[in-house]
Amino acid sequence: MGFVIYDLETTGLKKRFDQILQFTAVHTDANLEVLEQVEFEGRLRPHILPSPGALHVTGARYADLVDPMRPSHDTMVGAIHAAMLRWTPSMFIGFNSISYDDEVLRQAFYESLRPPIYVTNTNGNSRGDLLKLARVVGTLRPDVLKTVRDPDGRRVFRLSDLAQANGINPGRAHTAAADVATTLALCRLIASEAPVLWSSFMRFSNKAEVLNFVGEHEAFAVFEFKKGIQDVHPVTAIGFKPTETNVRYCLDLTADLSALRRMTPAELLVEVAKPDGPILRLKANCSPILAELWELDVDLLGDVTEADLQSTATAVRGDHAFVQRLLAAAVASETVWPKSRFVEFQIYDGFIQDWDVDVCRQFHAAPWTDRLALVDRFRDSRLKKLARRLVYFERPDLLDADLRIRMDAAVSGRLRGQEPDAPGRTLAATLQEFDLLLAEVGFIDPDLAGYRAYLRSELAAAA
Repeated sequence: MGFVIYDLETTGLKKRFDQILQFTAVHTDANLEVLEQVEFEGRLRPHILPSPGALHVTGARYADLVDPMRPSHDTMVGAIHAAMLRWTPSMFIGFNSISYDDEVLRQAFYESLRPPIYVTNTNGNSRGDLLKLARVVGTLRPDVLKTVRDPDGRRVFRLSDLAQANGINPGRAHTAAADVATTLALCRLIASEAPVLWSSFMRFSNKAEVLNFVGEHEAFAVFEFKKGIQDVHPVTAIGFKPTETNVRYCLDLTADLSALRRMTPAELLVEVAKPDGPILRLKANCSPILAELWELDVDLLGDVTEADLQSTATAVRGDHAFVQRLLAAAVASETVWPKSRFVEFQIYDGFIQDWDVDVCRQFHAAPWTDRLALVDRFRDSRLKKLARRLVYFERPDLLDADLRIRMDAAVSGRLRGQEPDAPGRTLAATLQEFDLLLAEVGFIDPDLAGYRAYLRSELAAAA
């Protein structure tokens, strides 16, 4: 099985609303030798206002993003989806990809009716986040991966800083192609100079391997990075989240267990709900970095020994009443998100069923002139809305006059802030972002100034 190293450039950091502008990926063999490289770009959708900060960082020009000669968003997403399916099975690797890039890809596939939307971890694929591995290697093997430090002395793991510190010069940072080149170079460096850590990274990119490891060990170590510090947590697994079996609740074996045992249920709930509380939520499908206790250097364990931790884990797991109290507090502390009326936020409201998967395929196989007739074949109300919206985005001329007027009004109302709690940026909010950007960097280049003038004219017209 080979690897896919990929990166996105987007209109901002809103995972449920911002869109992909550029996608670059390389498909490699098992030795990280490139077999294929692709680059795709797409045009802005009509309801999207890019973040001025994102355009400033990437250097993208607003005029280029709305150029009618640029491929449409749907065309780009279809090309990305097809390439990823063609490379299956592979291990998909990005930088900070599990918390961001992968979510943005899923959102794009969902809104563009391209199942399966979970491409990177289904059908034999797995996913890994190089940022997680870099933090571990930079801490445990600073001789392999060099890092710079911020004014407070903490290691910095920005991709551009890692490139500079390790002699990698891929070209301009914050372009998808350059970031892919840097990520690939770092993968090769770690695989060559820290093969044990690289093997562990590959192993735990697979959800089944994570669950097997957790199930086979009473005590083990989890690497977590918080507040700029690499922490190693000796833990024991005590149960799973009832509504999401990929989440394993793990108790930190260095916590004050005597104090936890004395707490009332209310006190235990408060303690468990803290960000640095005694329960670690291990997501098996998010490429965690795990290790056996004997693999750790003695100084990483602090004042306790491996034998102490194993003994503590055995005692905890044998105290069923205590474990049940901890599990009850962990479950009660979970955030319960209310259902949203906005289709963008409904992505996880249910899997796309086989009937609708087939209709999605028919929809994309048909010419645009025939797609409206397929909209009512969807059984999932989310997909009906998204299909009708796709026709509006790509071929609004095919809609009848009344429907097009209503959809024009919906887009206009959202951009003007007439829908409370709606996702995305309004004209006014985007102009406020410009003010913050100007205060931070002290200037706005001519391309961005043109975008700012456009926003002002649109807001004036609305008034």
